[in-house]
Amino acid sequence: MKQPENQLRFVELFRQALGMVSGQAGLISTHAHRSFDGWRCINFGHWRSLEEYTAMDSNRPFSPVFGEMLELADNEYQKTLHEVVFAT
Repeated sequence: MKQPENQLRFVELFRQALGMVSGQAGLISTHAHRSFDGWRCINFGHWRSLEEYTAMDSNRPFSPVFGEMLELADNEYQKTLHEVVFAT
């Protein structure tokens, strides 16, 4: 976050964005985490396939709130794709 006091607003916007994505084909789950000090938020989503994720990402239903999220963040938005190799 640019300022730790922005974290709660960021989390609120993330909830709104998730509401816009929740009906998308292929979304299994998403997890949002926030640091205790207010400086960071981390999200990871679990998608059934790369194709379904790519379809959502190419036409982001959450675009209306995404701009404000980026304004609150300190250039932290990083989109990386990973494969689950094991879970406990």
